[in-house]
Amino acid sequence: MYRLLLFLIFLSSYYCLSAQEFNFSTIKTLNKEARWMEVDKMKQLYLIVGDHTLLKYTPDGNFICQFNENRLGEISFIDISNPFRILVYYNDYATVVFLDRTLSEIQRNDFSDLDIPQIQALCTASDNNIWLFENNAYTLKKVNNQNEILLESADLNLLISEELMPNRIIEFETKVYLNSPNIGILVFDVFSNYIKTIDIKEIDYFQFYEGQIFYVKNKSFNTYHLRSFLTQEIKLPVIQDELKQLCIAQEQLYLRYSDEIQIIGFQKK
Repeated sequence: MYRLLLFLIFLSSYYCLSAQEFNFSTIKTLNKEARWMEVDKMKQLYLIVGDHTLLKYTPDGNFICQFNENRLGEISFIDISNPFRILVYYNDYATVVFLDRTLSEIQRNDFSDLDIPQIQALCTASDNNIWLFENNAYTLKKVNNQNEILLESADLNLLISEELMPNRIIEFETKVYLNSPNIGILVFDVFSNYIKTIDIKEIDYFQFYEGQIFYVKNKSFNTYHLRSFLTQEIKLPVIQDELKQLCIAQEQLYLRYSDEIQIIGFQKK
């Protein structure tokens, strides 16, 4: 089963998959009005429900645990790239809370002394420091747990003609990817040097798997190959027009709609 997605990805690099090639089955439907979801490398599902609550589920959709903190305002971002050190950010109080795999708090960072009035996007770096975008200085920064700035990009005003409006940062395989829906996905090296912009616009969410970027645009599921630079559409009959977000993990799809989450399994016929 694990090899199935690799096969799907290989085929998608060359042509659009037809609906007839795979069997799709609903594993579970969660009747939850989530405003965001993420799936980690172990297929565990995370949902932001309401303003303050983070829920965690097994790959089969069974509830595991939850985290709730109502003294810091609304949850702004989460990063589950390290499922043993989950990042939860509260922009109202410029505070990051780190959680362990049971969603118990293990650390808290207050960014207020960095004098950054608003952090539009941030993520955990591979060395457990933090990448963030500062919209005042227009720079990508890496900071440590003591709020010391370790790395900082050049002023992106000098490199990008349009206004940056980042909503997601991911570090993946020695690169840092910053998504600004109006411009595309900006690529940096791990020393914060700008490399290029990938021309994928008007997306809110993307993820990496086996050398490709997966994303939904105009209700269509697409991939961008990081080596061939080819963009392909994957036809998925299980997607409805009201789709809000899609995540993929091995042989499972996670579909977020306004009032439910569908966990879909698929396999080769």
